[in-house]
Amino acid sequence: MSEYQRYEFMTIDRPLTRSQLDEVDNLSSHIEASSTHAFIEYNWGDFKHDPIKVLHKYFDGFLYWANWGSPQFALRFPHGVLPDNLLRNYDCGENVTFTQHSDYDILEFSFGELEAPDEWMEYELADLISIREELMNDDLRSLYIGWLASQDILYNYYDGDDEDTEDWEDDEDEDKDENSKEKDEELRDTPEVPPAFKTLTAAQRVLANLLQVPPELLMAAALHSSDSAKQTTDDDFVAWVELLPQERRSDYLVRLARNEPGLHLRLVKELRAAGQPNTTATATTTAAIPYATLLAESKDIKATYERNKREQEQRARHQRLQKIQEHQSNHWFQADQAALRKNSSGYDEATRVLEELREAAQYFNQTDEFQQRFHSWLLPHLRRPALIQRLKARKFPFPEA
Repeated sequence: MSEYQRYEFMTIDRPLTRSQLDEVDNLSSHIEASSTHAFIEYNWGDFKHDPIKVLHKYFDGFLYWANWGSPQFALRFPHGVLPDNLLRNYDCGENVTFTQHSDYDILEFSFGELEAPDEWMEYELADLISIREELMNDDLRSLYIGWLASQDILYNYYDGDDEDTEDWEDDEDEDKDENSKEKDEELRDTPEVPPAFKTLTAAQRVLANLLQVPPELLMAAALHSSDSAKQTTDDDFVAWVELLPQERRSDYLVRLARNEPGLHLRLVKELRAAGQPNTTATATTTAAIPYATLLAESKDIKATYERNKREQEQRARHQRLQKIQEHQSNHWFQADQAALRKNSSGYDEATRVLEELREAAQYFNQTDEFQQRFHSWLLPHLRRPALIQRLKARKFPFPEA
């Protein structure tokens, strides 16, 4: 497949009307649309419309990806549900943006420069859409994942620039004060690691996978994350609603009758604010860790993981070869019986068992003993050319003629 693009849209708060669905159907001849979902695939050509404008007008979620990469994920929110300064301290450049309109606000993760992973991966909007509800409930872990992804791209862009690195080293003394100021600025522009980053939701893990945030980088950030803040008391909405003025309650009822999107979240936030004296949250310790620190820690984590993996593989190999060595008579007999079947599968099995015996002999420094026994084993089978061909292809030692 030389080209593949996938666009997906989804509604959450309310389905499309009949007229809206007709308009969506006319966006592309490739589109498959229902009142809650739209799906477009291209093996050639492009979508002729701005997908963010389509999202703003009709849907609550959008996902794009192609076989060359360039993932894009965006969410629509009722205006004012998320704070105006949502991305404060999240310096992601153009990779993560928050655009406010009079009716809806759009949060967009756009990584057009990100290449596709080596292995084919498919993504579905349904696996990501719950991030919308998480953000409306003040869960900012997805924003932090976006920040990590944007920083990873930035550092990879500058990584390996030897000439610049040498210049920096030559000017190290002259720039010491300036570098110190830059570190202070970096810390000020660094977001705090959100609580509960050790236990990401399924949707947040899919987002990290979509944006190709290395697992060891997530683990490094999780080391600096606190547990979730917990309410010292349960939400007492029955009591708190009495704290609202009557005209405010009436206003909420009218807006509810009009099916205003996001209204329940606005009401919950206002009720909690009204009852705040009775619902103090347990303080959590958070930290703003510069990306350079997280990157260094992630490299240590990856090195430790790879070292442990190698040690586990070595232990498993030792145990496997030791078992073969201790029961090698059974393996020689198994190879002989397989060869006596005089068919392709039998010769394949005999060759495999002999390779295992040879590997064990090499591991325990018993190569000479193996060759002697192999020559004895081979004598009754010299008239089996298919078997001999297999053994020669795997460089088994044949006796000289």
